[in-house]
Amino acid sequence: MTDSGIQKALEQDARQIRERIPMDITKQQAQKTAESLRDFIKERGLTQGKVAEMLDLGETKLSQFLNNKYTGKIDDVVNKAVNLINSFTLKEKRTQNAPHIKTTTAIKIKTLITQTESFSKTESNPEGKIGLIIGDSGHGKSNCLKQFAEANKNTIYVELDVGMTSTLMFAEIAHKLGIDSSGSLASVTRRLIENLQNRHIIIMLDEASSLSVKQLNLLRQIIVTKSRCPLILAGNRHLLDTVMQPNPRRGYESLDQFTSRLLQILDLDVLAANKDGGLYTVDDIRKLYEYGGIRLASDAVTTLRKIAKTPQSGRLWTCSQIVAALHISSLTVENKNTIDAELILFAIKDLDLPVKVRLPVVIKDAGKQEQEQKVKAG
Repeated sequence: MTDSGIQKALEQDARQIRERIPMDITKQQAQKTAESLRDFIKERGLTQGKVAEMLDLGETKLSQFLNNKYTGKIDDVVNKAVNLINSFTLKEKRTQNAPHIKTTTAIKIKTLITQTESFSKTESNPEGKIGLIIGDSGHGKSNCLKQFAEANKNTIYVELDVGMTSTLMFAEIAHKLGIDSSGSLASVTRRLIENLQNRHIIIMLDEASSLSVKQLNLLRQIIVTKSRCPLILAGNRHLLDTVMQPNPRRGYESLDQFTSRLLQILDLDVLAANKDGGLYTVDDIRKLYEYGGIRLASDAVTTLRKIAKTPQSGRLWTCSQIVAALHISSLTVENKNTIDAELILFAIKDLDLPVKVRLPVVIKDAGKQEQEQKVKAG
């Protein structure tokens, strides 16, 4: 494998677009684009409101365009519509068609959520409980939480922003619950408590790594103690370090109150490093990456599991990027639609992945050996 097969395949794939933006947009060309957009909306079961939001257009303007009645600047609308269709088409080619896959990680996260819920609002203890999900990027935490929220209508999912104030955090929770989110922190939290006390709601907060001790205490007071709701927090190791400080300094005494409501900690990083297989079983890897008629050789499964277990490597994100590139590469077809370890190593080198310095030694060594062989051959 000496040619740049992966990069060439990606370049060719990028040129294989479904729609092309016409140079001079005529009335007939605009009507053709409108027809394509109507088909696009119907095929994917989208609403016109959702598509209008994606295109940054008002629903009225979109409706006029779809019905060939738009009198505004047509070039911009056609350009946006074509780019949206092509963007979706390319993404869909790289996405596994199966819905949520029940991997070991997904099962463990679901177990933590259901256990936290079952121990909340009991006769002996009417308060809620807290569950922590800890792990660096790439474990698929966010996807699992979103899927759980979609499947369980008594659950809300909120993705926090770095540096979000307490007022904004509770306002976002209120907004997701359909509660008035305006006003001061005291006003918003009062409405939350009044609304949640007698409801069966699970609150899940993602990207919670930057929460301060003060914010954690507020969440404990408002959501867990007064609203009596189970609370799930997901983040990286910074969140765990904040919660489990060995000797909290003065002013952090509230952590004792927080940890007394803490039911369970699911540490995905520790589980992934388990020598007995950890989070990423052979079956998990095959479920995730064998699709579209492509098969994984045994050594490919082993290599992907090593990547998924490597800290700060992007884990499953990196695996997905490698496999997606190989799915459209002619090298995979030439290899009888089979991805093996050699192809994975070649893809990492050819794509020049930024995280390759963190990947397992076997991958870095393979690149060095290939360079040494070229030097000897030269």
